[in-house]
Amino acid sequence: MKNLIIVVFLLCLASLKAQTGNEFKAADVIALNAPDSCQLSVSSLGRYFSKTFKDPSLRLRAIYSWTAMSIKYDVANMGKVNAATPFNDLVDRTMQTRTAICQGYASVFKALCDACGIKAWVVNGYTRQNGHINTISHAWIIAAPDTSYYGFDPTWGGGYISKGIYIKQFNEQFFMMKPEDLIKDHMPFDPMWECLHYTVNNLDFTGGKTNPAAGTAFFSYPDSINAYTALSQGEQCKAALRRLEAAAVINDLLTDWSSYLKQCVENRNRNELAGEKNKYVRQFNDAVASYNNCIYAFNQYADYWNRQFTPSKPEPEIARMLQTCYAYLDSCKQSLSQVVTGDPGMKQSADQLKLAVDVAKDNLDKQKVFLKIYFNTDPPSRPQLFQNYNGAGFPTKKK
Repeated sequence: MKNLIIVVFLLCLASLKAQTGNEFKAADVIALNAPDSCQLSVSSLGRYFSKTFKDPSLRLRAIYSWTAMSIKYDVANMGKVNAATPFNDLVDRTMQTRTAICQGYASVFKALCDACGIKAWVVNGYTRQNGHINTISHAWIIAAPDTSYYGFDPTWGGGYISKGIYIKQFNEQFFMMKPEDLIKDHMPFDPMWECLHYTVNNLDFTGGKTNPAAGTAFFSYPDSINAYTALSQGEQCKAALRRLEAAAVINDLLTDWSSYLKQCVENRNRNELAGEKNKYVRQFNDAVASYNNCIYAFNQYADYWNRQFTPSKPEPEIARMLQTCYAYLDSCKQSLSQVVTGDPGMKQSADQLKLAVDVAKDNLDKQKVFLKIYFNTDPPSRPQLFQNYNGAGFPTKKK
């Protein structure tokens, strides 16, 4: 009876596997016969796949088969990988031309995953075929439809090159590969993307060994991936460079990728410095604008003062004219206090503005005193005050 139960269980597993295989084949047919209107963009195709397939694994199958079979490999540009190409530009160009090298395949695959709500990352690295390390870099996909991570290579899944000619032939071998299978011929530049708790080093991989060396430390790659995705682009480059260098740079492809990451870090640092400078320039310009508004408001007040406050206005309205000047000056000082820069020209301009602010405040304070006297003087005697004080609020010298 016990043996019978085991046999029945195995039959059930075989039936389930066959059912999954049939579902995948059905997903292939549906994906490759998607309405033309749905194939105009990644977003429209992603919506179609999301609506058609509720199971994430079937969505991934549709994405894999569509990307592998709808894009033609660009043999003429084989090896011309440019990791610096903006992701969205690469996706748009590939969707328009339906021609690409591995970067384009992988980028479209990731974009479709994004549109279908599936976490996915483009992975760059190098490969081994027929026992030999390829001399050009490669790009593929790591995706996580659930809590597990799988590898996908839509480029290799779409065909192969024979005597310089691309032969399109669907291959499901590179769909949803377990990391321990993917590492047999795909080595990422960043060991984190091996998605293995015990990573394989570059020396072993190039020597044909794809099992972790004895004594390899446990690596919690899910935690590292979560931490990585939370970083800024610059910090991601730094983290990837640190892991790459720790894993040993032993060939030209790794050296080139290391140089690329270093350039990314340098560019990001340069952009951050430029961003800091631009931030201070904006703050200084805000300070200048507030100062100019203060002077404009004060000139209006001075013009009214020169007309001896005629036509007459309520006292609170006159007071508000001066309060407006103070408000602009406070805003100027606030913006100016945030300008912290080592640039000599900017510092000189900021110092000059600070002196101008001090002068303006002194004039405002004097007018504040004048208004206090003015409001406390009986109305018939107020016109005489304009003879006793000048426009800056100073008492005039008596002859």
